[in-house]
Amino acid sequence: MATMMDPVRLSGLKQASYVMQSLTEGKSSEEITASLGGDMQLVSMWISFLRHNNWIIADVNGWAVTTKGAQWNRMNIDSAKFTS
Repeated sequence: MATMMDPVRLSGLKQASYVMQSLTEGKSSEEITASLGGDMQLVSMWISFLRHNNWIIADVNGWAVTTKGAQWNRMNIDSAKFTS
């Protein structure tokens, strides 16, 4: 069973995965920023990273994970669970 992690304690690609998950759950960048200790530059950087790699796309309903993004997330951050 996966352990629930505090997003502030995440590092590296685990933060990117958290941002991806949060965006696709409908959270705003401000909400994600608050959960990551108030660092808007960090959140903006991860959103840019995810978009640049075509792992997320903006659609009419908000954000969606691409097939490529889902594969990356499964391979690298398999079964990570986060608290909000």
